[in-house]
Amino acid sequence: MPAAARAQHTARQDTAQQQAKARQHTSPRPNQFEEGIRSSADLEVDGLIVDETITKIGRDFYEVFHRQWEAPPAAKNFTILIKERPTRGSGALIQVALNDEMLFEQQLQPRYDVIEETATYVAAGLYEYLARNQLQQQLEAEGQQLREVF
Repeated sequence: MPAAARAQHTARQDTAQQQAKARQHTSPRPNQFEEGIRSSADLEVDGLIVDETITKIGRDFYEVFHRQWEAPPAAKNFTILIKERPTRGSGALIQVALNDEMLFEQQLQPRYDVIEETATYVAAGLYEYLARNQLQQQLEAEGQQLREVF
């Protein structure tokens, strides 16, 4: 092979190698892509509180609950739904669900002190429920069971 042809062949190889290296640096590795998918699952909205109230009684309950609510530190993947159904007279039926599981339902009268007391009670009860549920999941992962204390 003449020297000029050899130099041209070497230049093509060098260019091809440089282009391959450039593609390696710019294209995502399969592991990076998989990590991106896994981390996007962590970006889900956690601890969402949905307000489906329609009267002042329901709105007051929601506002007091929202002020009182603080999720357990490691609680993830939960949604709280506060729903209201009007009743005859001046009351309202309040329903609270956690992850589509109805946990609380009570008829409320339009007295703010009663609404405030009930909302505080529900916030404390949900906190305890989530904390116990999280503990149960951790123990199940370790192959143990939560002991009930009465």
